[in-house]
Amino acid sequence: MKPTEDLKQEHKAIKTMLGIMTRIADDIRNGKEFDVKDIENIVNFLRVFADKCHHGKEENVLFPALIASGMPTENGPVSVMLHEHTLGRAYIKEMSDGVDNWKNHQMTAEKLIATAMTNYVTLLQNHILKEENVLFMMADRMLAAATQADIAQRFEQIEEEVVGHGVHEGFHQLLDELIKKYPE
Repeated sequence: MKPTEDLKQEHKAIKTMLGIMTRIADDIRNGKEFDVKDIENIVNFLRVFADKCHHGKEENVLFPALIASGMPTENGPVSVMLHEHTLGRAYIKEMSDGVDNWKNHQMTAEKLIATAMTNYVTLLQNHILKEENVLFMMADRMLAAATQADIAQRFEQIEEEVVGHGVHEGFHQLLDELIKKYPE
């Protein structure tokens, strides 16, 4: 499997979570009760699955390979993606801060959580479109088969050594549970 296909598979899980987040943010805005543990689980999913694993694969393996193959580091797709990863991390922190505020009974906590979730969803939806319709297509053309094989191997190492054995499976189970709790 091409490394970009692996990343697209991860996008499917991330997009599922984005849908769940949209429903929760809408519920919060409509004054419905929410389970703060679900928000904490979502923040953990975003920090580990989306950022540490998925974005880690891009930042530590794919992007350097693209730059080594001639893609510009400044004013190009890689710099845009890196900037958006940074923005995403800020929104994840806002969600986490919102949970902390909620636990401390601060009145604006729900609004902070809902706004941060919505901002993250919008950012990632657009980010994924750019990756799948521009960056990954460029990567497939630019990177030699041997380089792609090396990248795929390094992706597997990240999943095992950085993220941890079986962690992906646990996140897919979480997604299944949240889909049942927050159906479309």
